[in-house]
This record gives sequence, structure tokens and C-alpha cells, in this order.
Amino acid sequence: MPVKKQITTLQLYCIIIISIAITNHVLLIPVLLHYGKRDSWLGASLAVVPMLIMASLIYFLVKRTKQGDLIEWIRMRIGKWGTYFFRTILILICFTHAVVTIKDVTMWTHITYLPRTPIFMIMLLFIVFCFFAARQGMMAIAISSGILLPVVMLLGYFVMGANFQYKDYTLLTPLFTHGYGPTLMCVGLTCSASFEILSVLILQHHVRTRIRLRGLLILSMIVIGLTIGPLTGAIAIFGPFEAADLRYPAFEQWRMVTLGKYISHLDFLSIFQWISGACMRTSILMFISVDLMKVKQKSTRTHILIWISLGLLGLSMYPVSDNQMVLWLQNDYYMIMFAVGLVLLLFLLVVAMLPIRRKEMEAK
Repeated sequence: MPVKKQITTLQLYCIIIISIAITNHVLLIPVLLHYGKRDSWLGASLAVVPMLIMASLIYFLVKRTKQGDLIEWIRMRIGKWGTYFFRTILILICFTHAVVTIKDVTMWTHITYLPRTPIFMIMLLFIVFCFFAARQGMMAIAISSGILLPVVMLLGYFVMGANFQYKDYTLLTPLFTHGYGPTLMCVGLTCSASFEILSVLILQHHVRTRIRLRGLLILSMIVIGLTIGPLTGAIAIFGPFEAADLRYPAFEQWRMVTLGKYISHLDFLSIFQWISGACMRTSILMFISVDLMKVKQKSTRTHILIWISLGLLGLSMYPVSDNQMVLWLQNDYYMIMFAVGLVLLLFLLVVAMLPIRRKEMEAK
């Protein structure tokens, strides 16, 4: 039974942008500053080159799959068991991203503005909201992202402009004081976070309009820009070494915002940005997990989503300190995601060269 194509390409890009924005702002920037210090912004900027290449490869795969169901396309070429393994890997990746997002956003919420609220309650309410969004389906997530993203971007430009009075862009230089290693490291880290645009291939069969190369190239540049903006802002305001010591450099920029003499403490606006991005990201990850299982009956999908929600809640409640979380992000998370993203892309390119199996064609 073919999937009903519900959304447009623009709506798909809105979902991807808002979901990547939250991780690039909250998770990636502290890691880039840790490794690159002053060179981190240049590394993030240079990542645009491999990202544009990757966008071109994704477009090639979109053309090869004829913008159809990626899982069905793979099954026709490598068989049922290979497809099961591929789907399992993708679901595990979605679970990992979702747990990291939930853990980090609840930790930030608990630290910044709800210190007396139990972490369990914060996680529970957050996951319940994401469950209902994922249950409503792709259209609901797309509409929500389309409404929230312009406001999130407007607030981003607001905090950038309001803090110009504190910025000293001479702090962005000199470069390469510790060699080229930190810059190259930041290129790899930025690419590892941006590999998530591969989700275009996973969700393409829900899109009713054509996915074009120009759109993918613009999407890649926007994703890189989401990193460069707050990263250069953090260095220009706090300096490379002080910024590297901050847990949430993007949030600290909000705490600097004042309007005139008497209006300050506008950092409450950052709550909208954080929660919007985290909710849309977790919702789409939950939706993808169910979508990959190819369950058509709505009641069964609901039951699976309930179990996914309970699993995410249980994993997110695992006792991990904030310091342990930071060390894991710096040492393991992005390194693993870079390797996994690269392997997935190469795997899909190899599959694209394979002919359709006669047995699978007959089974179809």
C-alpha cells in the first residue's frame, strides 16, 4: 500500500532545520569550542565544502530512488535480511539521538528555570507531548515546524543584534596558533552533526513535491550557518577560552541581552527556542522509528509509540551526571556519529550501483 504523500519539500526542510538547529546550538558548539577554541569558527565554516558534496550525493540518491520509499528500494537490491539490519541500525540511531536530546534539554530546563521540579516530571511531560505529536503524523509535525521555525529564527536574529554592543570580532583571530589540527577536528565534528540531512532520504516518500539539488545545497548552507552564527557570537562576546568553559554558550548570550537601561532578563525567550527545537526533533525521531517498522494500522502504531516513549523515558532516567554527559559528547558521541553517518552514506551509494534482484521483483 503506497504511503500518502502529505507534505511539501519546504515543510520537510523546515523539520530538518529546526531539529538540527537545537543540537548545533546546544550540543555541538560547546564541543567545537572545547577542541578548536579560536579556530572552531573557521573549522565550522570550512565544513560547508564537504557538506555541499554530501548534498550533491544525496540528490543523486534521491534521483536513483525516484523519491520513493528508501527501505523498499534497498529491499529490492539486497534482500529482506539486509534490509532488516539496515532498519535496525536506523532505529538505534534515532533512539540514541532522542535520548541525548531529552537528557540534555531536561538537564538544561532543571538547571536554568525549574530547579525545584523533579527531572522525572520534566521528562515525562516532554515525552508525552512528543508522543502526541508523533502519533498525529508527518503533517502535524510539518505544520508545527513551519509555524515555530520563523519565530525561532527571528529570536536568533534578535539575540545576535541585541548583543552587538558587547562583541569584539578581533577575538576571532589570530588563527592556527596550535597548528591545523584543531581546525580539521572542527570540520569533522560539524560534518558529523550535519549528517542528519540524510533524513531527507528516509522521509522523501512522504513528500509530494520534487526534491531539487538547489534546495539541498541551500539546506546544507543553512545548517552550517546555524553553527557559525552563535559560535562566532560566543567567541566575540566571551573570548575563546572563557566560551570554551561555558556549558551553554548560546544560552549565556541570551543572558547578556538588554533593551535600554531598564529592560533585561530576556533570557526567558530562549525557553521557546529550546523547547520548540527539542520537541520537533524528538517527535520526528519517534515518527521515523515507527515509520521504519512499516506498520500501517493506526492502533498498532500507537501501541508501538507508547513502548518507544516508555523506552525513551527509562533510558533518559538512567543516572548520568552533567560532567559525564559532557565528556561523552566530547569524546564519543560525535566521533561515533561521524563514522556511522559516513558508513551509511557509502552504503547507500554502493546499493545504488546494484541491480534489482529478480527474486525481489517477483515477490513484489
